[in-house]
Amino acid sequence: MWDDEVDVVCCGSGPGALAAAVAAADAGLDVHIVRPGIANDPQAVASDLQTPRLGTGIEDPETRDYFDALSADLEPVGAAEYHSDLTVRPVSAWTPVSGRGRIAPFYGARLQEWAQQCLTSPYGVLYTRLADRGTTSMKTRTGEEIQVKVLGTLEADGAAGTVPVLGDWLSAQVQDRQIHTLDNGTLQRIVFEEGEVLGVVLDTPDGPLGLRARHGVALSTEPRDAGSASPAGQLIEPGTPVQVGLVGYSASRFGRVELLVHDPDAARSSYCRSGGVHDSPRESYRSRARRG
Repeated sequence: MWDDEVDVVCCGSGPGALAAAVAAADAGLDVHIVRPGIANDPQAVASDLQTPRLGTGIEDPETRDYFDALSADLEPVGAAEYHSDLTVRPVSAWTPVSGRGRIAPFYGARLQEWAQQCLTSPYGVLYTRLADRGTTSMKTRTGEEIQVKVLGTLEADGAAGTVPVLGDWLSAQVQDRQIHTLDNGTLQRIVFEEGEVLGVVLDTPDGPLGLRARHGVALSTEPRDAGSASPAGQLIEPGTPVQVGLVGYSASRFGRVELLVHDPDAARSSYCRSGGVHDSPRESYRSRARRG
């Protein structure tokens, strides 16, 4: 049935899919990016109360049920508040949460709110597998524990806004890692076996393409709302180095691309405290099953 077999398939044109692909490639995994053409861009579809949050245009019943179940408890599309801005988090320095083998408390309401924020953001991403993605646990000022995967550092210049620079930066990271990219391809359906995601079938200009995904699928959220595009102005001072990170919560299938700006006073005002993040590139994004 499969035309090819890879570790991770990343679907969509949003920053979330590109960031997930970069993280997987840095883990040494075989990644395949699938991006729709402009004519098939899901953001071109008008939103209303009946518009699904995920997988607009997908008619396969099993895939439709899977996507709808992930957003069943969230606000309707038409009533949701869109988180269209690119998030910039001030950080003092990095301090991983201490305690080997410690399990973070599970807060269903927090995960529901986070899913809502990611699904209404053009920078969000959905993972079909709950796996160790090489993230580092951090504490926010409010005491919440988040998971952060740092992808690299960029600088915004004065000639372009922060958002276009981020898009160009992610595209450059994909090219530098020589990640295979299929343009003008759309997700037709997800293939399941006993409830587990095995891979995807894609619609391409050359016909259907079946890709086995050993470590799961990542999909950019890409909300379809006229106000979903972030402003192109400067969100940070030109020349300021910022870190690009994938941020999420433990036990959540959702993540979001954010910019992390160094601020010595952030320990009192926003995010983390002091220390250092050192992700193991071969362990990032790997599932527990593969580690075993």
